[in-house]
Amino acid sequence: MTGFSNPVAPTNFPDPDVLADGDGFVAFATNGNAMNVQTMVSEDLVHWRQGRDALPQLPSWSTSGKTWAPEAIAWPDGTFRLYYTLPAPGLNHQCISVAVADAVAGPYTDDASEPMICETDEGGSIDASPFIAPDGTAYLYWKNDGNHIGVESFIRVAPLAEDGMSLAGEPVDLIGADQAWEGELVEAPYVWEHEGTYHLFYSANSYANESYAVGHATSDSPTGPFTKDPDPVLASNDVAAGPGHNTLIEVDGRVWMIYHAWSPDAVGDESVGRQLWLSEVTFHEDGSVDVAPPSAEVETLPVG
Repeated sequence: MTGFSNPVAPTNFPDPDVLADGDGFVAFATNGNAMNVQTMVSEDLVHWRQGRDALPQLPSWSTSGKTWAPEAIAWPDGTFRLYYTLPAPGLNHQCISVAVADAVAGPYTDDASEPMICETDEGGSIDASPFIAPDGTAYLYWKNDGNHIGVESFIRVAPLAEDGMSLAGEPVDLIGADQAWEGELVEAPYVWEHEGTYHLFYSANSYANESYAVGHATSDSPTGPFTKDPDPVLASNDVAAGPGHNTLIEVDGRVWMIYHAWSPDAVGDESVGRQLWLSEVTFHEDGSVDVAPPSAEVETLPVG
């Protein structure tokens, strides 16, 4: 076998994140399959099997059913942090919290008595994404869920405390929805540094239809300002609809984007769900990127 077929996991696995784990990989996703935080494991990013619930117990202040968009990161002390979205009790909005584990796959524990971030007046807070810059400074990117209550949504960033359990500075607004293709919202930030340039990938428009896509912006600082590309770098085509909520991982010197997408004949059908896809990413000296369009057949394997 010289290549692989997409989707690499034809099961409902929305808002994916992936980390290396020894000789293999662990993928995390929004709640489903009777788990608060779904996981799958793989040796090659292509063949996946079900893992265990990475967060079997939610903090006492929240409830199950809407545990969204988990992203994990290896912390400098050898442990791991899992940033995720979950409901605020008695309120019609979401908040961000953080859990800790000794292993990539967990189980993660969240003993907090209150959310880490919960912007009630701006619709809530979702889609947390951690990033550690080359100088060792840790940041958290997220979205205020403004479109939830009819106000503007922004992707924001703030530095994290040394232990990663709280913010250590005031948030900075990075981007909002100001291009036609983005519709009324931007969300799902993910930052990647390449040769001194900070690449902000984000999703925009409605996740439940073909308009959802991945945008790209660049900066010489993790706190911006960021300059957007005029068009999405990953969008719907005849094999995948509404690709988005990506993460990136480097394997053997190549960078791969992991994202979810609908089958074109089941767009918005939650009984089928959003499936796991891979596309290769190429970075150029001028700061531009190329993301391979969704393809049902990819010629080369990520590992191997």
